[in-house]
Amino acid sequence: MTPKAFLKYASQSAAAGLSLLIVLGMPAQASSIKPHRAFYAMELGRASQNANVQAINGRSAFTLSRDCDGWVSSEDYLIEFGSREGGRDRIMSRFESWESIKGDKYSFSVSEQSSYKAEQNFDGFATLGSDGGAALIAMASDVSVTLPAKTLFPMQHMAAILSHAEAGQKILAASVFTGAEPEDALLSTNTVIGGWNESGGNSTLGEMETLGFWPVRVAYFKPTAKSAEPEYEINYALQPNGIIRRYEIDYGEFTIIAKLLRLEPVSAPACK
Repeated sequence: MTPKAFLKYASQSAAAGLSLLIVLGMPAQASSIKPHRAFYAMELGRASQNANVQAINGRSAFTLSRDCDGWVSSEDYLIEFGSREGGRDRIMSRFESWESIKGDKYSFSVSEQSSYKAEQNFDGFATLGSDGGAALIAMASDVSVTLPAKTLFPMQHMAAILSHAEAGQKILAASVFTGAEPEDALLSTNTVIGGWNESGGNSTLGEMETLGFWPVRVAYFKPTAKSAEPEYEINYALQPNGIIRRYEIDYGEFTIIAKLLRLEPVSAPACK
């Protein structure tokens, strides 16, 4: 996969890396998720001989915070790719989102720059009801995306994964709207949750460390896909408080590994 193809999926990968027990109208089981700021170093995991991408160096800063009505998240990253022919390309991106506590409203904003493509900026807003909903994505011309019933936004998806993990359930299938270009904003997901891994003593995690994590793999498909091969997969080590210790994005031809460098707690507001 080329850096251009990576850029196509980068925004929703971040959002997903960082979100159907829960259905609309029920309270999200997200009380255990802790607001935080996490910094990751990104590097090449593996690459096939045919992959154009043969080197990766990058940084990512992810922030999850709360306001009195919902969850606020943002991610900034800079990634440099080295090609098989020796060329170098850079991608810089900022993704911001807000999701209501009930999981019925979601807004997002994307800003992307690269060394080979003009700067791109767009945003969108989505609403959900018991029978589904719709999203409006504002680009050169506004585009509407229909959302099927039981669609989840990223925080609802993360809460559902945690609820499944805590209940010992291993499989979760869900339609997830993360926000991206119209053809990639809504994806079907299959999540596999591994058994609890006990671990401790990681100084990087500090006061936000738990005594273990679940290995989680999420595969992302376009809703109309006929192939059994996903668009991409994300594998990560997920703590019960929603913190991701490490993750790997698998694009088939190559993978990107993100290692946690630093973690900071983020204070929550005092709401009535």
